Amino acid sequence: MGGDDAECMKNPPAVDSASGADGARVVVGVDGSENALVAVEWAAAEAARRRLPLRIVSCYSVPFYGEPGMIGTYAIENQVEAIKNEHEGFVHTAIERAARVAVHLKVDSIVTLGSPTTVLPQAVECGGEVVVGAAGRSGRLADVIGSTATAVCHHTAEPVVVVRTTSSRKGSSLKKIVVGTDGSECAAEALRWAYEEARLAGASLVVLHCWQYPYGDPVSGEEDVRRRMQADASAQLADAVARVSERAEEDGVTLSTRLVEDLPGKAIIATAADADLVVVGSRGRGGFTSLLLGSVSRSVVQHAPCPVAVIRQPAT
Repeated sequence: MGGDDAECMKNPPAVDSASGADGARVVVGVDGSENALVAVEWAAAEAARRRLPLRIVSCYSVPFYGEPGMIGTYAIENQVEAIKNEHEGFVHTAIERAARVAVHLKVDSIVTLGSPTTVLPQAVECGGEVVVGAAGRSGRLADVIGSTATAVCHHTAEPVVVVRTTSSRKGSSLKKIVVGTDGSECAAEALRWAYEEARLAGASLVVLHCWQYPYGDPVSGEEDVRRRMQADASAQLADAVARVSERAEEDGVTLSTRLVEDLPGKAIIATAADADLVVVGSRGRGGFTSLLLGSVSRSVVQHAPCPVAVIRQPAT
């Protein structure tokens, strides 16, 4: 993203130091919408928490025209310049909004021709994260989040935080974080990220594990089977939490666990009723299914009352 199609704005004063990896930053996309500005506020607070610079990205497209009998298409030069200038205005407004949250945050910006679903993943470095705004929907589309947010979640190796303007708790202050775990390596990565977020924010961390009795009709020895399943689930939860519990007191993290017999998505959403952030893991897929979030992640992102961080499973 360089050359004539990209332009960096002037930077506000920088913080003196950063604790992240070299090149790591928080990246947020803007498009002139209120959704995006809410995401900018969250991203600015997150960058300040992690002592990382903030990068604000705005992507634009240009209309191409064709005439009967002509081969190919063309764009009107002054129209292209007007579109680019409009997006530079979006970025300027976003920088002002970020400064209200963190005055001394180091900020740079990119205005570029391209799709946010490809530009945003490319703009973040290892150790950083992407923040996107999304509008919720109702009715038959209640389980569909914005196409940009969905695509960014699946094309970004780093954590992606989705901030929906319809969330009842979309503020940038973090006091309670909820993370789901299921014993997988993907969930372990989500727990590691959530723990670090809680440590940096001084927030409490609730680790949730769900289990389900698979039989709808009574069967012989049902209670015994239930007890064993619950015991297995409890052991998985204890094993997951053991990875971070030894450090919790020293790090000042108030750690608690919840073992719930219910569907994971439903239980996470219910537990997050008074949370400020939910963290879920995503294993990621290839091919056509990479366009879709997993059922649990999709449900949580769409219905959680707060921002949701989607953590990808590390490549093996």
